[in-house]
Amino acid sequence: MEIPELLQIPDKLYPVITEINNYRYFLLEGGRGGGKSQGVGRLILYLAEKRNLRTVCGRETQNSISESVYSLLADIIRRKILAFDIQAQKIIHKESGSTINFRGFRQQGAFNIQGMEGIDVLWIDEAQAITKQTLDVLIPTIRKQKAKVFFTMNRHIPTDPVYDMLVGRKDCLHIHINYMDNPYCSEALRNEAEECKLKSEADYDHIWLGKPLDLSEDALFSYEELVNTKLNRYPLRDSYGLRISGFDVARYGDDKCACVVLQQQGAQHWRVHYVDQWEHKDLNYTTGRILATSAEQNIEFSVIDEDGIGSGPLDTLNKGRGLDNFKGFRNPPLNYKDNKFFGNNRTANAYKLKELVTKNHIVIEDEALIKELCTLRYTYDHYQRKILVSKEKMRKDGVKSPNLADSLIMAVSLIGEIDYSQQNQYSNRMPQYSKEDSLFGIAGFR
Repeated sequence: MEIPELLQIPDKLYPVITEINNYRYFLLEGGRGGGKSQGVGRLILYLAEKRNLRTVCGRETQNSISESVYSLLADIIRRKILAFDIQAQKIIHKESGSTINFRGFRQQGAFNIQGMEGIDVLWIDEAQAITKQTLDVLIPTIRKQKAKVFFTMNRHIPTDPVYDMLVGRKDCLHIHINYMDNPYCSEALRNEAEECKLKSEADYDHIWLGKPLDLSEDALFSYEELVNTKLNRYPLRDSYGLRISGFDVARYGDDKCACVVLQQQGAQHWRVHYVDQWEHKDLNYTTGRILATSAEQNIEFSVIDEDGIGSGPLDTLNKGRGLDNFKGFRNPPLNYKDNKFFGNNRTANAYKLKELVTKNHIVIEDEALIKELCTLRYTYDHYQRKILVSKEKMRKDGVKSPNLADSLIMAVSLIGEIDYSQQNQYSNRMPQYSKEDSLFGIAGFR
């Protein structure tokens, strides 16, 4: 096949050209130097020469035009002396009239997808940064029957939303390509890859081979360690089976109310027994849902997020109905004298969950919950104590609110309050909540 000079790209990317009419989505992922962006950029310019097309090149956030692929396209146009007018904010073909615009899809927390319905080509570069929330709004907006959507990315974590959405779809062409597959990769870049390999195999695997990071430096959990909890299955022992739960009550537009139920399998072993979410935010409905779930799942004790509007359902359950098996979860800063390691209550209990995971004392099988736990990040406060990045900060960064993850953290906060008297350990009855002066409490078992 005779290929125009403009479309001289790595052989591994040729199916993007030859199969373009057979797919709607094109996912090109891999390490640095694979020619992904060059390949898509050249194809877009070629198509823009042949037909009158509306193209948008975007990313999750874009503070200035310099953060887009504008410079890459402009460089190709100048080198190949193509008939495009390179303007300050857009590129227009002088003969076909094709336009190429550049956009950040989430700016200052708001979606910026106006006018996307009529586009012919969408190219999302650095697609590993695109959130599921953005995809859920953006993809249905691309309505033209023959529109083409390109994604180029170096995977960040195993659960990148774009990767999860596209891989395995019949209407998506998926190509993994690295620098060794690109004959146009410069010698200087190849030398950089080899130097990186000598210094750090892990960095080389991620940067140059495109392997997702198992654990970023500020992540609380790795995907692998959470998935591996499925191997921690522990048979339900006699006299155990106690169920406790955490309820996270939604406050914002895209949030969902969430519930996670833990069941005790043995003295130290737990498993996530039940996971649920709902969008209805009416407090009467939510309170009823909490009551119904507690009854249906035989939950003995529950904790409800009390910092937001969760105080409403909690008051109704405690004061209105006189129930004492529901308590509130608050997230105040912890006094440095009382806790020299964690900055607030949420972080302290998140690391209690981390300890359960590390010691193989918990089983987590729900994929949605695992994915949310992977989004939890920590930083340090002014006392140099660990503190989880707040849900508000995550929301501003375009990360989905971890409602299920927080529900699990709240449920875990109850574990330290459950102790058993020795004489009841092997009796065929549900363990009861008791005070810290039980024999097991004195012995250090929780």
